[in-house]
Amino acid sequence: MVATPDLSSLRNAKNLIELLRHARPNDTPPRLVINQAGIPKRPEIPAKDFAETMGVEPSAVLPFDAAIFGQAGNNGQMVLEVAPKTPASDNLRRLARTLTGREAASGGGEKSANSILSFLKNRKRA
Repeated sequence: MVATPDLSSLRNAKNLIELLRHARPNDTPPRLVINQAGIPKRPEIPAKDFAETMGVEPSAVLPFDAAIFGQAGNNGQMVLEVAPKTPASDNLRRLARTLTGREAASGGGEKSANSILSFLKNRKRA
């Protein structure tokens, strides 16, 4: 469940989570991602209060960063490619690990999508 930290989003997300909990009681609890946190001059509910009301701890709180998300969207790239060392990228990595159940690759840090697929570029065609 992705929600922004405002009152209308809180109401809608809470209703959806309650619906999911009743419809699927044997499933794992829904996960919560708070998106666009920290927009200047916008009244927002703190992540702690939002989570308390929902009864679900957020899996990620993504900070608002118009420059990074705008650049990634305009270039057709992932946020991790545009700005790999930002708080938004760190939160997205953590969220991906949580959802997939995988840990970070051991060794010399995390690899980009380009380095992971570079072996395909260098492969000889038959």
